[in-house]
Order: sequence, then C-alpha cells, then structure tokens
Amino acid sequence: MLRPQKGKQMTNETILAIDVGNSSIHWNFITSGEIKNYNRNKHTELSLLPWKAVKDSNCPVVIAGMLPHMTGAVQSITTEYGIKFIEINLTNQGKIKNTYPTLGIDRVCNLIGALESFKNLNTTLIVFDFGSATTASSCDKHGNFLGGTIRTGFEVELKAISSKTLSLPHVELAREEKVLKLNPLSKTTEDAILHGVIIGQVAFVEYHLNLFKQETKTEPKIILTGGNSSIIAKFYKEYDLIDPYLTLKGIYYCYEESLMHA
Repeated sequence: MLRPQKGKQMTNETILAIDVGNSSIHWNFITSGEIKNYNRNKHTELSLLPWKAVKDSNCPVVIAGMLPHMTGAVQSITTEYGIKFIEINLTNQGKIKNTYPTLGIDRVCNLIGALESFKNLNTTLIVFDFGSATTASSCDKHGNFLGGTIRTGFEVELKAISSKTLSLPHVELAREEKVLKLNPLSKTTEDAILHGVIIGQVAFVEYHLNLFKQETKTEPKIILTGGNSSIIAKFYKEYDLIDPYLTLKGIYYCYEESLMHA
C-alpha cells in the first residue's frame, strides 16, 4: 500500500482523467482537483478525445475502469502518441482499505473523492452513484470500506419495462425535466412508468440509509453523484453534497497520491 512521504508538496499538475463506465467514458482535464466541465463519449469514440492537445501539453493520462479492453485501447493510443499512461486500480491506491477483488474501481474513486470533500470527517459516509447502475458505497472516516449495494439504474429500468413487456411503451428519461412533483396517482401510462421508476430510486436511497444506520449506529454524510444524481436531488433533500464529477476527482487524488510516493 502506498504511504505518504513527509514534507512532500502536493502537485498542481494537470492530468487527463478518464473514467470508463459500463456504457460510456467520462473524461476531463483536472488541475489541483478542480474540474470545470464534463465530457462524455461512447466506448467507440475514443478517437474523439483531444489526444494531440494532451501530447502537446505533456499531460499524463490517468484512467480507472473495470473494462480491460477499454483500458488496453487507451494505453495503445497513449503509446502511439508518446503520452504518459497510468491506470488506477485496487492494488495501487492506498486511500480505501479492506476492499474485495471485484469491487469496482469507480466506487473506490467515489469514496476517495468524498473523503477529500470532507476534510474533518468524524463519521461514516455513503456515496450514491446514479449511472447505468445505481450503487451505494460506504466507508468510515479512516477510509475503511464498509460495503454497499448495487441495483439497476434509471435508464436500464425504463428500457427493461418496454423490452420485457408487450404492451408497455419505452419512456425517455428526459421527460423527468418536466416532473416537479412525484405523483402516485398518474393518469397516463407514460407518467405512471416514469414516476414509478423515480419513486423506486428515491425509496432505495431512503431504505438503504435506514438499514445502514441500524447496522452501523452512525449518521453518515450522504453524497450524490453520477449522471442522474440531479433527478434524485429534486426529490430527496437530505443529502450533504452533490458532485457529478466525484469519480474523476477521485482519479485525480489517486494520481496525486502516487506522486507523493515517487
């Protein structure tokens, strides 16, 4: 496990952070943990990333993901351009302890980003990530992984309802922008599906937290992240932080830590 060296200064270096998700890649340039916007591409669109600009700025590429073929593809591109390449994985990060071999590195990076967001943390924390899957990941103030849960995400549920039934339509998640209040008495099939899916996700957060508090006897900090976190934030107000860039920030802090041990 990596250990900080005394007296080592933190870096202001810029990196290109890449988070390989289940359905797309998320990336951006990050300096000192600060990120101003967000980029997303399909797995097949790696060539669209600004590789020449990365090379010209001598910017390292730091990647985290559970899809080896995507990591390999990015490594091949960086080799071709002569760009420094670093992969973040469970074995070369030292901030989150007591993990298990198949734990997603994105969940680990979420927890790292959350710990960095609460410098004087005196309790546990839970990160709810709303992407292709909805995940809940938790740790204590010392970075000891406590566990979590995984369930289907918003869009997966909406697609499953239409693809696995003969009469129910597919409802676009974008319709939620017009939903200002959840309605258990929807009067159209489309509204009934959309409200049902959103209610299910909010109920997951609430019940997960209820069980977590019973198990740990703590009042955790609650962090929301992921592309669909804003939907939850509209209808669940008890969170402490919402940060859609949390995974990318966690990747940066892992890289920063690696420099402290170089």
